[in-house]
Amino acid sequence: MEHIRFKPDEFKLVNFISYYNDNVEELLSEYPKDVSRICLIDRDYMDVITYDEDYENIEDVNDYIELLLNGENALLFPIGKTYEGCEKVEFIDGKKYSLNHYMDDIYEDDSTIKDIGELSLNVDNLIGLLFDFEDEDCEIVISLVDLEHGGGISNPRIREVDDSGDVEEILKEFIDRFSE
Repeated sequence: MEHIRFKPDEFKLVNFISYYNDNVEELLSEYPKDVSRICLIDRDYMDVITYDEDYENIEDVNDYIELLLNGENALLFPIGKTYEGCEKVEFIDGKKYSLNHYMDDIYEDDSTIKDIGELSLNVDNLIGLLFDFEDEDCEIVISLVDLEHGGGISNPRIREVDDSGDVEEILKEFIDRFSE
C-alpha cells in the first residue's frame, strides 16, 4: 500500500485512537497483550516494544499523540486479522471479507476480496497500520504492515507491505473516515 500522508491537523488522531480503543477488544481478545493494544514501535529498529514499563506513563490518548509527534516512537494499530483455514479477513470495524467466493474475475458480493497482495494469510499474522511522524515534512505517515504476533513465545515482528491487493481500498476508506 502506498504511504498515506497527513498534516497533524488534517487527521483526527484523537478520534482514531478513541475508536481503536473502543473496538479493539472484540477483534483481538484472544491475542497476547503485546499486540492487542496500541503498540509502541522503536523508530530506529522498527521493533515492537513489549516491556510493560514502557507503557506505564501512558495514561490517555494525548500521551500517545505526544509520543508520535515528538518523534519518540511510531505507533502500531493492529486493525485486522486473517483466518487461515477459512480464508477470511476481519477488520476492527466488524467487517469480514471472504477470499474464496468469486468466479473468474466476477465478485459474488461486496464482502469478497480476490487479492490480499503480500499480506500473509497465516494464523500468526495480524494486519496493522503503522503511524510514524516525519519531522522534515511535518507529516503523519501511515503504512500497512503484516504483524506476526509471536504467540507469546517470541517477540512480535512487523513487515511493511507494499502490495495489499484489494485490501488497499478497504483500508483507505477506513482511514478517510478520520481525515478532515
